[in-house]
Amino acid sequence: MENEMGRSRVLGKFFTPFSDKSFSLLFLTTITASLGDMLMDVSSGWLVLELTDSPLSLGLFWAVRSSPNLLFGMIGGATADKMDRKRLLMICYMLYTICGLIFGFLITTGMIQLYHTLLLIFIRGVIRTFENPSRQSYIVDIVGRVNAMNGISLNAVGMRGIGIIGGAMAGLLIDLYGKEWPFFALAGLFIVSITLVSLIKGVESSREAQQLSIWRNLSDGVQIVMKNRVVLALMLMAATCEMFGFSFPVLVPVFARDILKVGAVGNGMINAFRSGGGLLSGLALASLGDFKHKGKLLMAMFLMFGVGLILYANTPIYALALIFIGVVGISAAGHDAMSQILLQLNVDEEQRGRAMGIWQLSIGFGVVGSMTLGTLAEAYGAIFAQSLFGGIMIIIVCMMYVAVPRLKEL
Repeated sequence: MENEMGRSRVLGKFFTPFSDKSFSLLFLTTITASLGDMLMDVSSGWLVLELTDSPLSLGLFWAVRSSPNLLFGMIGGATADKMDRKRLLMICYMLYTICGLIFGFLITTGMIQLYHTLLLIFIRGVIRTFENPSRQSYIVDIVGRVNAMNGISLNAVGMRGIGIIGGAMAGLLIDLYGKEWPFFALAGLFIVSITLVSLIKGVESSREAQQLSIWRNLSDGVQIVMKNRVVLALMLMAATCEMFGFSFPVLVPVFARDILKVGAVGNGMINAFRSGGGLLSGLALASLGDFKHKGKLLMAMFLMFGVGLILYANTPIYALALIFIGVVGISAAGHDAMSQILLQLNVDEEQRGRAMGIWQLSIGFGVVGSMTLGTLAEAYGAIFAQSLFGGIMIIIVCMMYVAVPRLKEL
């Protein structure tokens, strides 16, 4: 009887946000938009490798993709606190649609070049610096701070879960129909996202932040980092994780084509299993509700991330590589969600958009990691480069555990 009551409580915590129609619509939006994102990432990364046959070019591609976070991350967060978040999301999805259509047109006509890909992925990255803080803050607008853990974790479930389909779908579309079709498909998905967001009604954002200018919001965001030591520690942890952990997609096409010998479909499956791990992580976090020791879990995810990367990089067996990339997906999604949750819970209500802008700025440091990983792979091989980055992550989290005891108390 007690076990049944316990399971009921867990299920109750898990499904609480879905009692709100607005959250359900935003969750569906996350699914369609994330499927479009996965199609973009997998297909454009494979396109770069086909165009250049160079790990260094893949590093450049992912660096360009990440650089807008460094340049515009804080501005995106400040804008999310200033503008109507629903309207901002619709604008971002419309611009994503245009990028997808341009990609598809250039490939279909045979005009596509590396510089086109870099330019379009940079524009996509700029849009994302505004879309992500808006969506994450909008979740808390809908569910409230009490249910923020569930709402953000369920959002991660939608993102990672649909990524399983997205990774495999990208590989199959390329293999069966050609490199342009994933981009036409993602354009259609973002049109669906616009429609879903337009149906959300009656959600209000904080009024105080909206009365200030974007530049005042930006200045306040800098002050948050300067004065709030918890936020600074979380920012540094997110930045180092982005540099040495989240840079791993740079070499996924290389592992798929040159090391594991599984081609475009295998490349898609590696990304699918990564998303599958993320789905498991999101489901687990969503079922926990508002639990203690979030900081310890954050560091555990960081450690598991590094270990998973080393195992993935050093197995010559495709099936084992899929399992280990699943472990990477679990830890990556867990760290991502915990980082975003802790940032939003450690600032004032009207500062949540700027908190997510701080997170965007942190992940912008992936520029350094992407270029370094691509350069090391070009010079010394993908296995060495990826293993080195996994080892650095293990060293960093051990140092953070000792040097920043406040993180363990969150």
